[in-house]
Amino acid sequence: MSGQVKRQRRSQVACEPCRTRKRKCNGQQPCEMCTDSEYTCRYDLSSRKKRNKNITLENLTAVRPVQTQQTESHPESITAPNPRRPSPLGERFTNAVQQSIGPNSGAVFVQNLGLKIDPVNALDPQVFAWNIGLRQLPGTFTAMPIINIVSAEGMSALTHIYFDKVAPYYGFVDRDSCFEYIRSRWHRPSAFEPCDVVLCGVAAMGYLFSQRKAVAAELHLIESAKSALEQRSGGEIPPLMLITGWALRVSYLRLTASPHTAWLASCTLLHLIDASGLHLDPSSRHALLRPTQNIDDDIRRRLVSFAQYINTWVSFDLARSRIILHGASYTTPSSRDGDFTAEMLDLLPLSESLDPFTPVDAVQLTAMLVNIMQSSRVQPPSVLSQCNLVLCIFRRLRAVHSTLSAALMGQMLALAGKALACARELVDANCPWSHVASVPFQIICTLLAVDSPESLSLLDDAVRTLKYVMDAYDTEVLREAYRTAGSLILLQHRRKDHDAVRLNGILGLHFSHDLETVSQRRQSIQDSESFRDLIADLSSSEDFDFAQFFIADNPWNALAMDG
Repeated sequence: MSGQVKRQRRSQVACEPCRTRKRKCNGQQPCEMCTDSEYTCRYDLSSRKKRNKNITLENLTAVRPVQTQQTESHPESITAPNPRRPSPLGERFTNAVQQSIGPNSGAVFVQNLGLKIDPVNALDPQVFAWNIGLRQLPGTFTAMPIINIVSAEGMSALTHIYFDKVAPYYGFVDRDSCFEYIRSRWHRPSAFEPCDVVLCGVAAMGYLFSQRKAVAAELHLIESAKSALEQRSGGEIPPLMLITGWALRVSYLRLTASPHTAWLASCTLLHLIDASGLHLDPSSRHALLRPTQNIDDDIRRRLVSFAQYINTWVSFDLARSRIILHGASYTTPSSRDGDFTAEMLDLLPLSESLDPFTPVDAVQLTAMLVNIMQSSRVQPPSVLSQCNLVLCIFRRLRAVHSTLSAALMGQMLALAGKALACARELVDANCPWSHVASVPFQIICTLLAVDSPESLSLLDDAVRTLKYVMDAYDTEVLREAYRTAGSLILLQHRRKDHDAVRLNGILGLHFSHDLETVSQRRQSIQDSESFRDLIADLSSSEDFDFAQFFIADNPWNALAMDG
């Protein structure tokens, strides 16, 4: 009995592209692999030697529910009510969700790009260039009191680096309170105090944004913060200090750790926010969620929006579920001089609208693209975040087979070039934001997917930028991303060479007698281009008289006289 059910759960037939490429086929029409890779999905039932004779093409339109299969395999239960078949609307919604999850993830896009270029040597699914990579040193690092890791003077210097480089873009730590903790903490030799989770996170970020390579103190700080946060996260209503410490840990992990580690930490942060009620307006909290201290409302909104923004994009990158805080309402944080947090977090509502479970059609996606590209941003981290969002929307448009107009494509390529320059600027300033690595890599993949003269003209700049980031931080994550980019370019080059050989063969076989004529026409075209260049040069000359040129009996003599 169990063997029968197991047989029925397998796809009874695979489409021709999946069979040729030895890929897993889900048996739909079109199947998931062909949809993602933009292949023509077709089935050849007559070629199957051991096929089920009762199978029909109608079975390929959707996956049949398990309950239906089990009902058919038990004749004695025929009197039981039949399970309701999924409605066409439900099927379309499910297909739309599956069609949106992949394009949201840069990793899936890279894999599909490899499949399209060379199905035999396609890349395994993996998130490339997600950040600069793990900062490691030989040896083990344990949790220690912060006063035993850095001095008060060193802590003050690291805090200044944090507020100069990090806080302007994710400003959820109060500056005055932080420096007050520093002034008093080193006068008390206690092993742990609640403010340590914040001070450890601030100091670790200060090291990250000032040192190309990790130092032992940085890794001790990370382990100390991790140990304290995990031990003290079991309270019913987490205090603001604990949540801020988790937010700083998520910030550090997003820039250095694996996607899975950062995703877990971001989920934990949002669950703690949910438990504390920070995502709710003070007037709407019930007694069980009322915090025990007064919290600055602007800090609260910045903290909650940051946590939602990071979790949303990490979930997109990994094609996983994101944490949704029910009752949370987004309000743009206040703007201050030299603070760009509001500009960064202003991308949150548009990012959330790309959730795979939110139905969005090509018209709406195009409107989103126009809207975000009209936003004029100057700060490099903000430009990179803007470009990252644009690339995601572009992948979604490709998934629904919608093309951009020449004007929109030109704007997107211009933004990509601007983002590459911003990435190099941030490397020079030792600001390893995650998009410093991920955006150049995704730009390379996008340019290869577009495969136009305009896009390929930007490819060299994109590759040079990725190498610039790799040379600066020299981690295995970046080296692997650079090698992968080279592999994709090589595969595309081989495909084009193969196409060129086939075209040359056809020309030689069928049109060899016309090759000389084609060559002569090419020379004529080149002569015409030279004439246009000459006219362009003359038009820029103040001394040349066009009226005299066109009314002369022999205009070329007039040209010679003018010369």
